[in-house]
Amino acid sequence: MVTRNILKRVCICTIIVFIPIILLAHDWNAPQKAAERNNPVPKDAAAIERGQKLFEQFCANCHGKSGQGDGPVAAALKPKPANLAVRAGHHPDGDFAWKIANGRGVMPAFKNQLAENQIWDLVHFIQSLKK
Repeated sequence: MVTRNILKRVCICTIIVFIPIILLAHDWNAPQKAAERNNPVPKDAAAIERGQKLFEQFCANCHGKSGQGDGPVAAALKPKPANLAVRAGHHPDGDFAWKIANGRGVMPAFKNQLAENQIWDLVHFIQSLKK
């Protein structure tokens, strides 16, 4: 009986310790200075529309048309593309811009394909997905 209680406590402690580690290991944050950058492109309907067109061209195959991580290519990717509609409003503009520019793993870097103002337009569109 004592052995069973010890095993139960060890299992519970292991779960408590490792679940947050596993969840946080999948988090991806830009360096602090990059995340703190403000979007230099004024936020207006034109910027969001430009961003939407870029999103459809460069991002929707993985992230889906509405940014929910359900694009036609998403099922084949590991890790799965982020649900940007959920993340919108919870990450600063600079964080999104840095991720778009630099990429990681299967997420390509777009800094050599898109002008900086286009990246910021994309950020305006992504932030507009906030639910």
